[in-house]
Amino acid sequence: MDLTNWTDEEVISVREKLQAWRLQREAPTWGNKFLNWTGFLGAFAFLTGLTDVFFGGPTVLNILLIVLGVLACFSWYKGDKQHKKNISFLEKLEQELIRRGHKF
Repeated sequence: MDLTNWTDEEVISVREKLQAWRLQREAPTWGNKFLNWTGFLGAFAFLTGLTDVFFGGPTVLNILLIVLGVLACFSWYKGDKQHKKNISFLEKLEQELIRRGHKF
């Protein structure tokens, strides 16, 4: 994405929105802590279901546990990946503003 074609107002507006999102996301709230534990609980559910299938045979509940664990891990992975993309884009916006001579 070429930020040199953007106007100053566009760059500043997007930077402010991403900065507000970042502060909200990094705040020590219950929801943010829950999102961090989602991946761990998903992995635990997946491994528990897989272990139960191995030792007790496949049942509907074990398969359901595996599927839910995979879904939880996948949603945590996608959320973490999007968080990293947003942070790197915020850094690019800040570099562009510094290049243009703005101070924040």
